[in-house]
Amino acid sequence: MKQIIKQPNGKYLIFSSVVDNVIMYDATKEDIINEWVKESREKITRDVNNIIERLGDDDYEEVFKIIKNVHGKDEVEKVKKLFYASIEFKS
Repeated sequence: MKQIIKQPNGKYLIFSSVVDNVIMYDATKEDIINEWVKESREKITRDVNNIIERLGDDDYEEVFKIIKNVHGKDEVEKVKKLFYASIEFKS
């Protein structure tokens, strides 16, 4: 966990309870936001890459079944039409 602490000079430091030490000194609010956005982007990138690595070639079939069960045949047919059209367009 990270804690933002205001320094006497008006800037901020970040204390991390993970390492029990200060991990950023003399930061502005914008510095902190930029750092946290960067960290979030890195985590999201790792998460997406992990998901994509586990995907099979026919995972969409299960999605089609769920859409049909929840929304009916007409809706799944619309989704399939869009899905297959996107494949034809890219080819």
